[in-house]
Amino acid sequence: MQASLSQILQSDFQVYYESYPFTVKYNQELRVAWAIWQGKVSGAELQEALLICTHVIDKYQITGWLADDRKLKAYPEEDKLWFAENVVPAFLASTLRRMAVLPSEDEQQVANVDYLVERGGDLGEFRLQNFLSEEEGLRWLLEG
Repeated sequence: MQASLSQILQSDFQVYYESYPFTVKYNQELRVAWAIWQGKVSGAELQEALLICTHVIDKYQITGWLADDRKLKAYPEEDKLWFAENVVPAFLASTLRRMAVLPSEDEQQVANVDYLVERGGDLGEFRLQNFLSEEEGLRWLLEG
């Protein structure tokens, strides 16, 4: 019997890194990772978290990423530029093909994500889509 999406979300992800305000989990069999952001993250803390994300993608050959940004607050301009110059190219050059985003409640953070997508230009095979729930996002990730 195959596990339901809610069962997969509750039990089949191993925690790779956990702190406040950032946790990343992964499911090696599904090749899916899940980042959960809480509150304000900036500077060295943000850079460390994003480098952990790229490491998880590379180590486990992740093809789908569930980004729970709902509680993430906007970060400063210099962090947005660092993300655009360092993380976006790393994501696009990796095995990552789909990112399901649960958008932030912070409108400025939503604008930051939109900026990064625009700045990314031609995303090739990479797809990014917003969802309202973890289940919807995971279902879409598993389709690809």
